[in-house]
Amino acid sequence: MEMKHSLIAVSLLTLTACGGGSSTDEDPVPLPTPPPPAATISGKVIDGYVTGATVFLDLNGNTILDNNEPSATTGDNGEYSLDLDTEQYDCQAYVPLVVDVPVGASDSDTGEVTEAYQLVFPPSMGSAIDTGDITDITPLTTVIWESIKSEFLLKDEDLDNPNLACDAIRDNHEKIDELARHIEQTLKDIAAHYNISQDAIFADYIANGDSATHELAVLIVKGLKKGFAEAAELKQNHPNSYVDVKYLKTSDGWVRKEYIYTASGNDNSNGWSSHAKVESTTHSVSDDLEVIGEQIDFYNRRGSGKNVGDDKIILATSEETCNTREYLNYYEQLGTNEVHEREMTNITSTCADEDNGKYVFNMQWSDWDKRLGTIGQYIIRFDVEAKQFMMFSDIERFHQNKNQLDYAAINAEIDGLSYHYDDDISDTTALYETFSFVTLTKMVEENGLRVEYKKVMVGFDGWNYETTRFNADGTYNKECKAWDADAWTDC
Repeated sequence: MEMKHSLIAVSLLTLTACGGGSSTDEDPVPLPTPPPPAATISGKVIDGYVTGATVFLDLNGNTILDNNEPSATTGDNGEYSLDLDTEQYDCQAYVPLVVDVPVGASDSDTGEVTEAYQLVFPPSMGSAIDTGDITDITPLTTVIWESIKSEFLLKDEDLDNPNLACDAIRDNHEKIDELARHIEQTLKDIAAHYNISQDAIFADYIANGDSATHELAVLIVKGLKKGFAEAAELKQNHPNSYVDVKYLKTSDGWVRKEYIYTASGNDNSNGWSSHAKVESTTHSVSDDLEVIGEQIDFYNRRGSGKNVGDDKIILATSEETCNTREYLNYYEQLGTNEVHEREMTNITSTCADEDNGKYVFNMQWSDWDKRLGTIGQYIIRFDVEAKQFMMFSDIERFHQNKNQLDYAAINAEIDGLSYHYDDDISDTTALYETFSFVTLTKMVEENGLRVEYKKVMVGFDGWNYETTRFNADGTYNKECKAWDADAWTDC
């Protein structure tokens, strides 16, 4: 503001020196030269190279270009250059770069664009993403954003715009650190999921002649276009909710996931707060994304949470096809980055008693941020004749009984399941009588790289083994050994 006042004062002084009149004999006072941009973001928009798209810095997180947001139009080979002033530059690490690809834009692969869609480059959170001087925005960078954007939703505070905007995050160092860790883990997950390097996620795969990544990107964009159009239609029926439609590649093939989030922030008694309502439906999809298949998953979930000192309790109930699931999670903070997490899931079938289930997880994280530690996963057998589980049968109706449950006793009982990957349990007979399924996992670092060791109980026969070694570029190699095999093989 002081800069503006100074310029006005100079202009007035100049007019006064000229006699204060408006004589046409004098040359007009030149307008001040605008200050140079504080920074410039440049790169390419790539599906094929996209010309005629709008790139903007989404300062308020609503994925819509607003008047105060800097923007640029892509030219030849999808190139763009976005000038930022000082305030915008201060925000650029904490908000996404969004690309509106309109109908009529040009794609070097497919020609004229006939369906509008968006591409996104996620926020770097300072150091979580470093692409140097070039910021290429591609379907793969958009997959990162699709994987993390729910973390940028304000949970209940602002339903009109539940997105985490720049001014709500740049001074929140704890949140920045949390999101940076989440992004780093997401990069590893995506690299592992598609078995590509992290460098390939951010690269110009056309210029590099990377045909495999190019083909993957083409299919991802097809899903983005379909999801973009279907979400807009879904929003009309849920105007006060956050809605999303995604087409995602999983290890079992492509799926369509529909997601509706409705905030709820009312505090309940005894320190409990209610969480948002989430409705999600997942269907299988053909490899060309044209045919929607059977429903894989559905849930309608509400939850509540409570802090107990440094610890946290989260309860949730979800109604699903043919069953109701109840979740209890207890997070015990042992140290700065050490957490003992216990989880119990009750499944009550509305179709058959045989489908009732009780899942118990005993997770001891020596490094919560890196997810290093041990996991014991158990499925408790259900006695059909007695109509009860062989363990934990009296621990149920978490939400209904949340003020009566003895959480210390529950934790102690879960801690009784103290089996670990390194334990020598060659005879699984006793385990199999109580548990229909047991998986024991440990995650460690070896020579600075993550290694995951897992063994899965195979009835009375013993264990199947898996070892997954992650490489520095995010790819991995997996070896397996069956219970009746002598040697390890690739899997």
